[in-house]
Amino acid sequence: MQIAPVAFTQNPEEPGKGQRQHQEDRFANLSPDERTKLKAARQTAMQDPAVQAAKEKMRQVAKEFHDAMHAALLKADPSIQPILDKVPKGQMGEHHED
Repeated sequence: MQIAPVAFTQNPEEPGKGQRQHQEDRFANLSPDERTKLKAARQTAMQDPAVQAAKEKMRQVAKEFHDAMHAALLKADPSIQPILDKVPKGQMGEHHED
């Protein structure tokens, strides 16, 4: 379960636009050839052992943050457990990097 404001994944002024759409908007000024080159370079870079190790560290730190936040929320107000149970896992504030 991810505990973070929904605002991190959606812009209230643009309902239905999630993180992926905003990433695409960031590259709107690039030509199709530039986007293709950037995507290919990114895919190659993601195979680099240093990048893979850093990504794994990032995942571990995110999990540690999530676990600490979850525990702190319940410590602050144990009665919110049923509310937290209603939040779909991975829906709030989760960011994926390929």
